Amino acid sequence: MHCLNLKVTYDCTNHCSFCFSSYMKHTVLPLDSLKEAVLQGQRNGCNELVLSGGEPTLYPEYITELISLAVTSGYKKYIIQTNGYGLSRCEELVSFLDHVAESTETCLSFSVHGHTADIHDDLSGNPNAFRSLIDAIDKVSKTHCKIYTNTVVNARNISHLNDVAALLAPYKPEIMQFSMMHLKDQSKISVSLEDSVQAIKKLKGVVSPDILKTEGVPYCLLYGMETCVGESAWPTVLDLYNKDNDYRSDFKQLDYGMRSKMESCNKCIMNKICMGVWKEHFEEFSNMGIHPIG
Repeated sequence: MHCLNLKVTYDCTNHCSFCFSSYMKHTVLPLDSLKEAVLQGQRNGCNELVLSGGEPTLYPEYITELISLAVTSGYKKYIIQTNGYGLSRCEELVSFLDHVAESTETCLSFSVHGHTADIHDDLSGNPNAFRSLIDAIDKVSKTHCKIYTNTVVNARNISHLNDVAALLAPYKPEIMQFSMMHLKDQSKISVSLEDSVQAIKKLKGVVSPDILKTEGVPYCLLYGMETCVGESAWPTVLDLYNKDNDYRSDFKQLDYGMRSKMESCNKCIMNKICMGVWKEHFEEFSNMGIHPIG
């Protein structure tokens, strides 16, 4: 598919220390500009719309107007990345998304930092974050919408990934993703790429490989679990709109220096579809003695 990732807002109820867009929290994205981006995406051939942030559900009226416009413009799939805040408080938004999901693939992708309030709230910097999250997931599970989840692996939750999976399993998520944390500077919750991957590998047999996905892990580190490399399920083309009057067509993280590869990656049979590692992990990755597949 051809996807448009639309940043709805950089406002957020949470204050996650590993958020990589918090530096843009004062950036304003007018609704009219967002609507024009949806139309530009349609002209570019986009048929999937991701609404992200910040926390997009802080502005339920934006979501309803943008998705309504996208529906009439021919988009076929919708994903909202959320911490659950607005969904736990706005029944009208949940009802609207349920109605859209009756005829169009509609997915709610929840950020889940831990299996307990102690861990999740601490990482979120919000004492009510876990309660809102679980309430939102429970409400969405009763609709026609699909549930995705994303957990950023860090020092607080790395030993509890099985517990996170157990918490989420009853809600039957279509995707349960575990992502590499990428920060410019090390912090007390930083973990190595190698330790993160080893923790994810322990989920084999616990989470179905059809559901288990990663972000920021190259194929060579998941040898034998290649279907779990989440980027393999990403749309083939990505457009990005993350600030006013800045529409980027065919956006590639490698081209923008967000990710890196080794020279030897050219010898790997997965090189053409592999996105490499976050640039923050490149030094560690290059010293791991990894051999290209094939």
